[in-house]
Amino acid sequence: MSSDKVDPAIIEDLRHLAICAKMTESDLALFAALGQAVDAEAGAVLMDQGDVGVECFFVISGEAGIFSGPDHVATIGAGSIVGEMALVGHRPRNASVVAQGPMHLLAFDIAHFRKLLDEMPQARDHVMGLLQARAPKNQPGDDH
Repeated sequence: MSSDKVDPAIIEDLRHLAICAKMTESDLALFAALGQAVDAEAGAVLMDQGDVGVECFFVISGEAGIFSGPDHVATIGAGSIVGEMALVGHRPRNASVVAQGPMHLLAFDIAHFRKLLDEMPQARDHVMGLLQARAPKNQPGDDH
């Protein structure tokens, strides 16, 4: 996939995020091409706790609140990925995610997310690191 099929503004936005800082131009283009650009307004529900995961989101800009039941447990921002646990673990969503203000995101459905992990070792390593870090917080019996 070449960068001429992807909005150059998305590639430029990605270039400034830590996960993408060391990516080559062709990797940035592939990353952007595999995702679907999505804009969300304040209050938009990106995912509901308990739902089956069919996509994950990479935050290009903006912030979202993470909610376990009614409790706000975290806020994520640019460079964060959310929803990947349900895709990798084939489990229902652990939390709800709600846009706190306007957001610009890349959405990855299951097929494109798998392709991203298969073809981009840097992205795969980043996601697997996140999963390892988050696993203890998402065990049954955890308060969050």
